[in-house]
Amino acid sequence: MVGREKELSIHFVPGSCRLVEEEVNIPNRRVLATGATGLLGRAVHKEFQQNNWQAVGCGFRRARPKFEQLNLLDSNAVHHIIHDFQPHLLLEHFSSTLAQITYLLEQIHLTERKTYQLH
Repeated sequence: MVGREKELSIHFVPGSCRLVEEEVNIPNRRVLATGATGLLGRAVHKEFQQNNWQAVGCGFRRARPKFEQLNLLDSNAVHHIIHDFQPHLLLEHFSSTLAQITYLLEQIHLTERKTYQLH
């Protein structure tokens, strides 16, 4: 999936600086939404899908068949879904504990570091 987004860029030459809005292609936009089985999570997941994002929704209860079943306290499962899907954006549902959110952010940071070290 390819999406078009507006991006601001600064064009600078000595003596002149201007802000320009340009449309850019963002290929394969991926979002991972935890808590997608709840009312708000389903709506957010649907909105991303309708706007040309590759969206994977996760939940613990009521997940199958539409969403991936994911226990946020299972560090191996969290690591695997982030590593395999490599989302550009992670949406965390609001009823998580601080420990769950912290762990998810750490996994994304580790995945990004590994990705950047390869380039």
